[in-house]
Order: sequence, then C-alpha cells, then structure tokens
Amino acid sequence: MASDMFNAVVSTPFPASHFPTPSFSSGGKLQWKPQSKRPMSAKTEKKDAVVSVIDKKNRDSMSIARTLQVAPQHWKNPSTFAIQALQSPWYTTMFGLQSTLFHTSTDFFRHGLGYKYLVVPVTTSSISSPMGLGSDSQPVSVELGGLQTYLADSQQFVLEYALRLQDGLPGAYYVGTSCRGEDPDATHLNQFCHVECELLGGLEDGMRVANQYVVAMTQVILRDHGAEIESYAGTTEHMESLLRLYEKHGNTFPTVTLEEALAMPELTDDMWQYAVDGEPRWGRSLTRKGERMLIEKFGGACWLMEMDHLSVPFYQAYTDGTKSKGQCGDFLLGMGEVIGCGNRHTTAEQALEALQHHEVDPAEYKWYTDMRALKELNTTGWGIGTERFLAWVMQHDDIRDIQLLPRLKGVECAP
Repeated sequence: MASDMFNAVVSTPFPASHFPTPSFSSGGKLQWKPQSKRPMSAKTEKKDAVVSVIDKKNRDSMSIARTLQVAPQHWKNPSTFAIQALQSPWYTTMFGLQSTLFHTSTDFFRHGLGYKYLVVPVTTSSISSPMGLGSDSQPVSVELGGLQTYLADSQQFVLEYALRLQDGLPGAYYVGTSCRGEDPDATHLNQFCHVECELLGGLEDGMRVANQYVVAMTQVILRDHGAEIESYAGTTEHMESLLRLYEKHGNTFPTVTLEEALAMPELTDDMWQYAVDGEPRWGRSLTRKGERMLIEKFGGACWLMEMDHLSVPFYQAYTDGTKSKGQCGDFLLGMGEVIGCGNRHTTAEQALEALQHHEVDPAEYKWYTDMRALKELNTTGWGIGTERFLAWVMQHDDIRDIQLLPRLKGVECAP
C-alpha cells in the first residue's frame, strides 16, 4: 500500500513540514514514517471508502480490473464536453491532481531550494524550440495589437535572464502553459502545462534537482491521492516501485547514453530514427518505442544522455571539443520523455559558435548572446510536461484525457 513507502529513505530538499511525522537521519536524508492514528477528515473517509469497496470486491478473488473506473474521453465530443465533464469523477480526480502538483511544485522550489518564482508573459519574440535542425516542435505565431509575435513555447530563455537579475540566486522557476504547433496525439499535446526551472550549476546539478522533484511529487501524490489512483489504475505499485528504484541507485536514477542505447541488442529498426529524415549527418534520436524499451530495461525509469548535438537545440552546451554531443538528458517515464534537461553555453562566443553550427541566424538571438557577454553564468535548466507525468501516475495511455480543459489544435471546445 502507499503508506508503506513512507518508510523509504530518500534524499530531497523538500520541506519536512509538508509531510506527516518525518525525522532526519544522518547525512541529511529524510526518513518517512507512517502517521499515527488521528481523527479522519471527510477527505480521508472518502478515500477509505473507495479502498473498502475495492477490497470487498476482491475478497472473492475477482480481478481488480473488473472494478476499475475508466476515463470517459469526453474531449472527443467538444460540443458536449463542458456539461459531460462536470458530471465525471475522472475530471474531479484530474482537478485534484493538478492542484496538488501545482502547490507541491511551489513548496518544493520556494521552501526546499530557495528559488524565486518568475511571473512569465504569454508571448515572446524569441522562441526556444524551432531554432534550426535540432527542433522538435513548431512555433505558434499570432498577431497581437498589430504586432506579429509568438505564443511562448517555453520560458527557458526568460528564466536564464531572471538568474542574472540577482547575483547568487540559486534558481528560478514557473508553472504555466506552453503552446506549440504540432498536431496532438495520445502522447503529445499542442498546449500543455510546463513546470520549468533554471539553476546555477552543471548538468549533474540539474538532474539531481529534477530527480528530487520527481520523488517529492510522487510521494505527495501517493499520500494524498493513492485511493483515487487505485480506483482507476488498479494499483499504486508503479509509484512505489519508482521510489524503490531511486533508493536502490543511491538516490538517483539509472543513466544511459544515446550511443549505448543504439548499441543495445534489444534495439530494433523502429526504435530509432534520424533527426532529419534521410539525413544521417544531422544526428539520431530514439522513437517512443525506443524510449519505452529503455524504461522497461532499467526498471521503470532512466535518463537518456548525450544526444547528437545537431539533433537537439543550439543552446545545449557541448560535452567536449568535438562538438558532436550535447550536455543534456531526457528523463524517461511512462509513455516516454517526461523531462528534458540541459546545461547551457556559458560565454557569448560559445553560443555564437553553436548558432552557426546549427545554421541559425545569430541576429535572431542577439540579446541572448549579449546577455552572456554582459554576465557569464554556468546554468542548467529542465522542464517537465505535467500531463505526461500525471498520465504515468494514472497508468493511462492517452494524454488527451489528462487535460482538464482541452485545447486541441483545430478543435473549438468550451469552456
């Protein structure tokens, strides 16, 4: 059961006051212990009632799958979505999960790490995704007040800017919406909720914070929503297993480089592709099927590291002087990539070299290189697509069901 995992020892900067009866052991690790008995709230009683129903139906050795609730997929009927979703327990559950994720995120960054929140704009003139051959997304251009601009695809650039506003600030973060132009499918949304942060330090520092975020989020959701998750997924074992995997690997997750993955005997032709179809010189990447192969191989989650540089955005730092690999990694969980993390170029000269390497006009990012000329910083950033993470939580295979308020490309849907 979910409560068993509160006995796991994990290393996280999360504020102890947020959790039930914690105590610290040596090394700064947090020892999770079950709560003592206390009067049950109405929320707790509701959860217990769901668990009791499931337990009762399984006393006769019936399969739990026969008692599971299912996602209604009301997004398929946008004209009736507003009223149908109001009557669906699924969307009540999504509302609660999204609220918990938001508040846990702000607690994690603000109280646990001392990061500052950046209130971000909706639009940008410097898109961070379609910047050359390493792009995996399309911009969304809009006219606003007579000015042609873009809806923000990511707030990474302004987070990098924010770190230079205050000397010594350990990190900055935000929670908001990212807009991209691709068609949605079962694993991808054209508008999605993004939690992004930028921090002082190298790639290992960024990955460590990302790992701690995933662990803290898993623990809180497991504690607060375990019964609801079981009523749909039939289990919370995947969440408990992730926490065990983290502890087993010394408070981190397994890592594998792209070269190592491409050399694996399990790899089949449909598990990888060229970043630019038919152009091997622009690098290779794994397909969703390849990512899922690695997830299974490494016990539920792993980091895929050191991608071919021309297959990733220009702003990722190089691993060495050959300029062939990027200091970046994707955290693979559930349906595939959930977090993207990367170290940035420190100097203006390095950023300019990368722009030219990726055949991007440096004039489009003059402010970005000027910022580095004014103040050099070694920073790393990462972002998590929250709907993909919650799809894993719910063990659900269609991300379009996770979106509480559908905003699918080309589809008009109220509210």
